[in-house]
Amino acid sequence: MIAIKESIWTSQIEERLPKLTKLIEQNPVQEKNVSRGELGVIMYYFYLSRVLGDDRLAQQAHIRLEQLLRQLTDSGLVNATLSSGLAGLGLALEILVNEGFIGDDYDHFLRRIDIYVHENSIKKIEREDTDFLHGGTGGFHYLYYRLDRNPDVRGYLSEYVRKLSAITHAGRAGSYLKNTYMWRPAWPDEINFSLSHGMAASILLLLNLYESEIEQDLAASLVRKYIRFITVHKKTADYQQGKHSFFPNTVVPRDGDFRPAEESSYLGGLRWCYGDLNAIHFLYKAGLILQEPEWFQLASEAGLASLAMKDIGNAKCHGSLFCHGATGIAHYYDYLRRISGIEDYQAGYDHWMQIAFSEYQKEEDQQLYPDLSGNFLEGAVGSGLVLMNALQGEPGYWEKLWLLS
Repeated sequence: MIAIKESIWTSQIEERLPKLTKLIEQNPVQEKNVSRGELGVIMYYFYLSRVLGDDRLAQQAHIRLEQLLRQLTDSGLVNATLSSGLAGLGLALEILVNEGFIGDDYDHFLRRIDIYVHENSIKKIEREDTDFLHGGTGGFHYLYYRLDRNPDVRGYLSEYVRKLSAITHAGRAGSYLKNTYMWRPAWPDEINFSLSHGMAASILLLLNLYESEIEQDLAASLVRKYIRFITVHKKTADYQQGKHSFFPNTVVPRDGDFRPAEESSYLGGLRWCYGDLNAIHFLYKAGLILQEPEWFQLASEAGLASLAMKDIGNAKCHGSLFCHGATGIAHYYDYLRRISGIEDYQAGYDHWMQIAFSEYQKEEDQQLYPDLSGNFLEGAVGSGLVLMNALQGEPGYWEKLWLLS
């Protein structure tokens, strides 16, 4: 068993974690992928084995992993996406190897996945399917973590940057990307700013590639153009701290320019999947990497203002889960504290952890969502891993799966 790092949350975590594990055990998943299937559950048990010091859990997780790999063609994983396909499988294996949970024995297998993910993801990018979870961006996010293991990947990633440039559209201020995966008849030309489905993911991936010296000039140019397009929409009129976001979730063409489709676009709340936390994240990272102090300052302005958003309704917080719930918000504040060095974000972490335990109790009392327990983003897997981080006193490598890198 690891040495537990005592905190104000330790006793509540030690009480809650077995309950989450029981929910996962009692509600077996039907899918095999990482976001809502067996892969996520396997990762959960590997990390749990470390926290509890129980080698049997690790052995059982390893058996389940090998069984999944033997049945790969029947698993529903044979697509290239991060959320439900081989990019997610490949990155899950890289995470488990990096953590020392499994041996580094999968490189030949992963090289075949690399080829498949590249071929399919580049086609998605060409079609302007830039979605992180379900489209081309998630595939190249996986390939970024293969850079040091497969010499062909540098060429794949260079091609990605060039293709992204080719599908970039000029706006009156800056440039933007479409996401055909999220096409909606009511707003066919809507531009999404989120991490899960929009431009934030592309910006964060480009910054990783810039640091790896891949198409640096082009990557930096694209990041600057995308950030300019997004930040020009910062809300100034009628802004209410604790209620409004600084930036809208989406914009649409209007009067020869782009405008938020409706006022609710500035009511995005606090979530891993979309909202101001995504913009704060890429502004901090871009400000540091591209040496743009005004972006860092804007990130801090938006980030510190977001701490006033404590109401569950205003935050659009749904339960205890990771994707758009309290543990995800708490983890994001911890991440922002780490990358910015600003300790004020600890207050955000503490507030949303308290909300998480309140939501856990409500979910237990009312028996809410037990069938989703084995999901990573929307169930007990992701929220349980956040709790394990607190016990370990450090983040698990699993966070890189979701672009917290």
